[in-house]
Amino acid sequence: MILLMSTDNKIKWYQGLTDQVNTLAEEFGLDDGQSIRFRDFTFNLAREQYRTGNKSGASWAFKQAREGGGRNIPMQPAT
Repeated sequence: MILLMSTDNKIKWYQGLTDQVNTLAEEFGLDDGQSIRFRDFTFNLAREQYRTGNKSGASWAFKQAREGGGRNIPMQPAT
């Protein structure tokens, strides 16, 4: 079974990360330009980690299916 993140969960995740980044930026006393750079860095890193993890998970699932180790996992790419 492929689990997809709902739009509501994406918004909650994004808002939660934004709130945490803003809190840290205030705690560190960053000015607006520094806060924006910090936020961009954090979101780019999170996005890259998500993509890497997603590729690894998909590769593992496809390998399991080829080897017969999958437990009725549908092999359709998530859209």
